Parts: sequence; structure tokens; C-alpha cells
Amino acid sequence: MVPMANDGFTVFAVPEPLCTALVTARGERLRAAARAWAEAASEPDDEISPDNAMDLLERVSALASSRAEKHLELYCWYFAP
Repeated sequence: MVPMANDGFTVFAVPEPLCTALVTARGERLRAAARAWAEAASEPDDEISPDNAMDLLERVSALASSRAEKHLELYCWYFAP
């Protein structure tokens, strides 16, 4: 992991239990997570529609699956302007 620097960037490893959950989650389980995420957004800039949340979760799930097949770690780069 890399702590946030003055330029606003940080990197963190996605924990293995979360990667496993993303790989195994399908259908209704991902939809439920997307709905919960959309409902939990509390700040105006944090808003996400259930459809966009579902799209993002499906993409991250596919990325986690690809990573698992290749025995690679999954990382997230985050920028906070």
C-alpha cells in the first residue's frame, strides 16, 4: 500500500476475502450490493445510481476473476483531488 501523497493519489490492495466475494458473487447478490451502495451514498458528490453501481460491480467482479485465474493481486489506485 502507498499512503496518500500530496498529489492526492493513494494505492491499496483489495483484501483476499473481498476478491473471493467478488469472484463468487453473481446475479441477485451483486444487484443487492449495488442497491445497498446506491442507498448508502450520503453526500451529493457520492451519489451513484443502482444501474451504474451494478455496472461497476460487474466490471470489478470480472477483473477479480481474471486476477484469480492468473494468481495476481488486485489493487486500487485512488485519486482525491
